[in-house]
Amino acid sequence: MNTFMITKLITKDWHLYKDYMLGYALLGIISAGLMVVPSYTVYYLGFIGLITVLIGSSAHLAINIVVTEKKESQFSFITALPIKPLDYALSKIIGGLVIYMVSWGIIVITTVPIIYFSHLPNGMLPMLIICAVEILVATTLLLCAGVLSGSMAVTMVTMIVLNLFFNMFIFAIAGIQSIGSNIESTTAVFNSTVYTLIAAEILIIAIVIGTTIFIKSRKACFL
Repeated sequence: MNTFMITKLITKDWHLYKDYMLGYALLGIISAGLMVVPSYTVYYLGFIGLITVLIGSSAHLAINIVVTEKKESQFSFITALPIKPLDYALSKIIGGLVIYMVSWGIIVITTVPIIYFSHLPNGMLPMLIICAVEILVATTLLLCAGVLSGSMAVTMVTMIVLNLFFNMFIFAIAGIQSIGSNIESTTAVFNSTVYTLIAAEILIIAIVIGTTIFIKSRKACFL
């Protein structure tokens, strides 16, 4: 494993996409701010904007950092570097997640106190964190799909499926008695169900990354 070149490739991607990620973070903060305006319409616009920014930024990064690069001339330069396919895959998976988590982290860390100190029920916070981590799971799946396939079509289909699943995920989580019954509560209830779901999501991220790395380690070519 060429850790020096992996770090260089991650740094390259950071310089290419940092402005986009910081821009998305700003949009996310603005959307979170709209949620506390005492108007249902504005709240709804803020909520939709927040989800759209979190999902849209991950899709933008995953598609461009992996698939688009393979269609551009810079990929020829990268394959000429002293790296193995596994090094390249690691730079895209780890680098992509780290870069995305800059935007994701800023939005989540800012949204939590915005809700906590507003008129909105603090019972929303566990649901918010569960959904935010689920989007992180989806981002991992999208990055890994791009790394494994190198196909725009496969990556786009994966993105569509993940977006549809997210809508069902929200309703399914809200339907769990120990979570849904506390959403309107004035206090945030972090019970065993919440912790179990978050732990399961983190485990899925680890499994997806581990599986992708294993598959790429068995390949001798970049594509």
